[in-house]
Amino acid sequence: MFADIDGNSMHYISVGEGPPVVLIHGLGGSSNVWHGVIAALQQHHHCIALDLRGHGRSQGRGKFSIEGWAQDVQRLIAHLELPPVTLVGHSMGTLIAQELARTAPDIVDELVLVGGISYFEPATADAYRQRADAVEADGMDVLVDGWLEGAVSPRSHATQPGMVGLLRELFLRNEPQHYAKACRALADAERVPRDEIGQPTLIIAGTHDRSTPIAMAEELKSSIPVSRIKVISGVGHWMPLEDPDAIAAATLEFLT
Repeated sequence: MFADIDGNSMHYISVGEGPPVVLIHGLGGSSNVWHGVIAALQQHHHCIALDLRGHGRSQGRGKFSIEGWAQDVQRLIAHLELPPVTLVGHSMGTLIAQELARTAPDIVDELVLVGGISYFEPATADAYRQRADAVEADGMDVLVDGWLEGAVSPRSHATQPGMVGLLRELFLRNEPQHYAKACRALADAERVPRDEIGQPTLIIAGTHDRSTPIAMAEELKSSIPVSRIKVISGVGHWMPLEDPDAIAAATLEFLT
């Protein structure tokens, strides 16, 4: 399905019945990242997963920013006339979820942050800017192999080669100019004042996540007033693809 959101055609999926859960993917992802998670959640919840501006099947006109993406999600929630929702974010999507929970608390009941980002120090932000320059110059192929090596755990590389191959294809499907804009938006993201987040929050961390390690999950927990951590063993940063059943189970336990 598609909705006209701020002059962009936004693609989203909507399945299941029950309290609404809106799922927000990360940098270079799409709504398909949540396919396995939704298969379990839709038995109990109305699940809405979107392609962010400039990702997946959504158009990419205009400026990209965490605040802008949060406004896009808010507009989609209003377009669908949803009651207050649970926001589930992955990676960059967790910053969008945090921003929306802070700025529009009346429409967000709970947060689930999967591979949650607190804040990137200058060196990491500069690495994303360099990534943007690289893909603009040489396309997505220049990054894919190095990126894929650290995207999932060694166990997933060994036992789920099919999933790893599809993740590679997902990355390569990104339009380089849009991906570069998204990298710079992530690099330029300001600290979210997390003490203003009042919603109960579940932070899900993977034991092999090199992008957002458990130490970052602990930082999030210390700064979000009502929060707790769930650690999932044997997964890396793209854990919604590596172990969707574990993500869904942790989310359902949190929401019941």
